[in-house]
Amino acid sequence: MNMIHTGHTRNELSAGEPLIRAENVKVHFPVTSGFLKRPVRHIKAVDGVTLAIRAGETLSLVGESGCGKTTFGQALVRVLEPTDGRILYRKDGETVDLSHLTPIEMRPYRADIRMIFQDPFASLNPRRRVVDIIAEPLRNFGVTDQAEVESRVADLMRRVGLRPEYMARYPYAFSGGERQRIGIARALSVRPKIVVADECVSALDVSIQAQTLNLLQDLQEEFDLTYLFISHDLGVVEYISDRVAVMYAGRVVELATTDQLFSRPRHPYTAALLASVPRPDPRLARSQKRMRLKGEVADPANRPVGCAFHPRCPFATDLCRTEDPAAKDVNGTQVACHHAENLDLKGVTENAA
Repeated sequence: MNMIHTGHTRNELSAGEPLIRAENVKVHFPVTSGFLKRPVRHIKAVDGVTLAIRAGETLSLVGESGCGKTTFGQALVRVLEPTDGRILYRKDGETVDLSHLTPIEMRPYRADIRMIFQDPFASLNPRRRVVDIIAEPLRNFGVTDQAEVESRVADLMRRVGLRPEYMARYPYAFSGGERQRIGIARALSVRPKIVVADECVSALDVSIQAQTLNLLQDLQEEFDLTYLFISHDLGVVEYISDRVAVMYAGRVVELATTDQLFSRPRHPYTAALLASVPRPDPRLARSQKRMRLKGEVADPANRPVGCAFHPRCPFATDLCRTEDPAAKDVNGTQVACHHAENLDLKGVTENAA
């Protein structure tokens, strides 16, 4: 187990310090062929992501379907095994590399890093009562007294807005929004430090989305939570995030504060995503020239040479087609684009002005 002393404990970490950091994380899936199932190529779902999540913040990860968001989130909680890279987690004055721990070594950290899954209908076992669903992590981490289990489950249900007297019911008796609250209660049952929320409101009606987002923010303050919020819905992301990372073809292409990213995007892909955000005034929307994406997301099994976005980018040059851009700082935004300093890209705030 690789541990490095940092000189202070988790309680001494100030808001804004990295609580967990991914360094050059890769998740590659082999594609096999023939009788011997030999790998002939790899799907590079996550291909070198470096990302630090600060204590107490909500960092959102956005991008089109297939860009690697969910795979990265699952690698962070070790649902999937990283192919390469490091996942550095700070706990009790030490930094631990989670990426190479055995399942037994990883067990003490599973209570600290939990996940809320996308589909509240698929993520709950229909054959188990709600009390058993929420209590499963508690029992896994040593809470065995039935009276204590039921007391803690009742308290969690109250905190997420569910009636404790319904704990003996099965998931089919609850609406989609209520099921997602059950999933949130399950994730919080062992008092985690980090919660990875994977598209956790995308399956809900708009009114229920708002209630769930407000609940997540209230719980963040109450439990001192740090969120990695994975979503494709930029309206939701703008509402809940402190910072936003934009993924394309398995890599982060832009990272900025929410205000910076929405008002002044630096990467053409980010600008194209923002152009899809609905405008409140239809007349204004018609009057603006909107950048539209053409083509499909780059194939993670056959990544284009140079910048992966260049086949779809209206600003691509020969440099973009031959050389992969490294991330650089442009006025406080981390961006992987050769021409970021010279592009005049429109953001939502600017368009709406």
